[in-house]
Amino acid sequence: MDDTAKATTTIRTRLLRILALALAVLLALLGLAAAEQISAYRNASATEGNARLEIILQGLVHELQKERGLTTGYVGGVWQFKAKLPAQRKATDTARAELDRALKGRGDSAAGSVRESLGRLDGLAGIRGHADDHTGVVKDTFDYFTTTITVLDQLDLGLEEVHDATLRDDYQSLQTLGNAKEFTGEERAIVLGSVRAGKFRADDYSRFMQIRAGRLAALAAFPRSATSAQERSLNDALTTPDAERMLAYESTAVHGGGGLSASAVPPLAWWEATTATINGLRQVQVSLGTDVENRAAELESAAQRDLLLFALLALGTVAALGALALDCVRSVSAPLAELAHQAREMAEERLPRAVAAVQEAGSGQSPEPPAPLTLPGKAGAEVREVAEAFDRVQRAAFDLATEQAVLRRNATDSLVSLGRRNQNLVRRQISFINRLEHEDADPATLANLFELDHLATRMRRNAESLLVLAGESSPRPWATPLALTDVLRAALSEVEEYRRVTLRRIEPAHLAGSVVAEVAHLLAELVENALNFSPPDSDVEVEGRRTSAGYLVAIVDHGFGMAPQSLAEANVRLSGTAGFMAEPTRFLGHFVVGALARKCGIEVRLGEAPAAGVVARVLIPTPLLTEAPQQKPAGEPVVPAPRKERTEVAAHELVTVAAEAKTSLSENTNANRTENRDEGRSAGPRSATSAARTRNGLVKRPQRSAISDAVSEADRPGRTAPTEPTPDRSPEQISGMLSTLRSAHMRGAISVEKAKEKAKAKEKAESKETGDGCDESEGGAK
Repeated sequence: MDDTAKATTTIRTRLLRILALALAVLLALLGLAAAEQISAYRNASATEGNARLEIILQGLVHELQKERGLTTGYVGGVWQFKAKLPAQRKATDTARAELDRALKGRGDSAAGSVRESLGRLDGLAGIRGHADDHTGVVKDTFDYFTTTITVLDQLDLGLEEVHDATLRDDYQSLQTLGNAKEFTGEERAIVLGSVRAGKFRADDYSRFMQIRAGRLAALAAFPRSATSAQERSLNDALTTPDAERMLAYESTAVHGGGGLSASAVPPLAWWEATTATINGLRQVQVSLGTDVENRAAELESAAQRDLLLFALLALGTVAALGALALDCVRSVSAPLAELAHQAREMAEERLPRAVAAVQEAGSGQSPEPPAPLTLPGKAGAEVREVAEAFDRVQRAAFDLATEQAVLRRNATDSLVSLGRRNQNLVRRQISFINRLEHEDADPATLANLFELDHLATRMRRNAESLLVLAGESSPRPWATPLALTDVLRAALSEVEEYRRVTLRRIEPAHLAGSVVAEVAHLLAELVENALNFSPPDSDVEVEGRRTSAGYLVAIVDHGFGMAPQSLAEANVRLSGTAGFMAEPTRFLGHFVVGALARKCGIEVRLGEAPAAGVVARVLIPTPLLTEAPQQKPAGEPVVPAPRKERTEVAAHELVTVAAEAKTSLSENTNANRTENRDEGRSAGPRSATSAARTRNGLVKRPQRSAISDAVSEADRPGRTAPTEPTPDRSPEQISGMLSTLRSAHMRGAISVEKAKEKAKAKEKAESKETGDGCDESEGGAK
């Protein structure tokens, strides 16, 4: 069994296994005892049947003994027996038929041995025929009957192997008496076969003496196994007048020295005396057989009674064990099952609900702890101790969750405080940088200020990320709708390597002002992530288009891509449902995007790019999209925006002007490589177009009150933007705008120069590779 299977084994199962093992052992012992009882019952039943079979068999032997005496005497010349033979032969056949009926239906070994021995009776018809046609021989006739009777008399019917001493002694007495009776019958037959000859034939005298000795020995052994009542019955049978007359004739034959005259031992008188004595022994034999049969019946009845009692005892034991098992299950397994159910409920419902209440509770609120576990009254002390331990674990978990909630709340407050401080400092830094840009016109200084301003913008986004993770709202609210193009530009202004970002087809659309800051922040995080995980010499492509579900922005990098498992984990973080406390810090950008997307109802998912790399799909739902703001009619005064909004508008105007300046200068540089390099390193003017341009080749843009108006018209090329009255500006404001334009112009020129230097370095490295004939790696080219 493996560890998983062991871990899933319940206490109920283990208890049932123990009880089943105990029940199996008990049943095995009961089975052995039952087998002994059944064996004893079967032995008793078989003994009773064998005893009955022995009595019937002795009846056949008795009739064969009588027919032996008559047939031997008749063959020996006692012709008076001719009249007695038919009746005796019929009696013998009747006893044989009765024995066959007793054997019918029995297949045991005792019955089989009896059937086998009865085969010797097949020669009885021949002996009878020889006697009838006077061709019989005394010796042959005597030997046939004697051998057949001996075989039948000595059959082993299994009565000698019984365990009951009384039955064994009765059967021994029956066998001893049968031997004495057989010896008496042999004496009768051998005398009748020789009496007409006047003497014993051949060695019949010695055989007679041996038979007599056997009879006396059998009678002497009878008292050893017989009871006193059985012994008295035998004495009564041997003290009758016929028995005494037989003993007198026997004494004459013994003392005749082998001579045997008919006058001394009359054949008919000898027959009658010995037959009467044998009949008396037969009666004792029948009485002994009855005792054997009764004892066997008693043993069978006792075995049946013991078997029934044993069966009742076994059933009672099994029932008691079953009741014990049921009580064990009810008192141990059922409370444990209830405890396990409540423990699961505690782990899945109570404790999570209490922890959630603690986490959602505000400062000063104290949610109630989860209720303790309850058990039925029949539960044992051990089960109650386990329940108390679960309660302590539940209370400790609740207290720990409370402490963690307080710590998390304090950490969140610290993040908010730190984010606010950093944001204020960065805002002041950006404001100071802008003032420096307005006051200084040196190109190198402006370039450094531009880089410093860009870094400060990124620092501001990081500070805002802290606020987003802490669940705070955007610190840069926006009121009016803004074009998606301008939102993308605002996002690009907050990433480091914005030069590697290529804007592809961007379908015009406007975003609701309430989510402008959040969407710009979200896009900036995704673009920066794409830039960080793609080769430095590759571009990140951005495309936007309308769909039936809203507006889809795709950000594609050309890096090595991500494994499917990593993509799945990243999408979970981007869904906004995962917490960032237990995750590595390198994934904080994902959690920021997830929090912003969840707040705005935006769907963000990462997937494999068509060629290579990863594509981030941002689906902005339709409710967040809106129409472009309407232009103010001519002559209507422009109401200045609040100070905070004017600051944000100026920031977006700076990003827009800088991006357009960089694009315009790059195009002019690529079209005309022979431009004059002035102190600002600006390109020469391109061919005249229908749009008005500045002396540095930049397209003149009309003054507007909001960046959204400028971007909405820029999305429709070929149309002349309507002019609107410009509000009065102070000289300081006009100077600041000019300084902003000039700094943006210089930044674009500096970017072009850096691109040229990079291209020259690359061409020089390639020419070196060609001249040396060696294969340099991409790292060497860098």
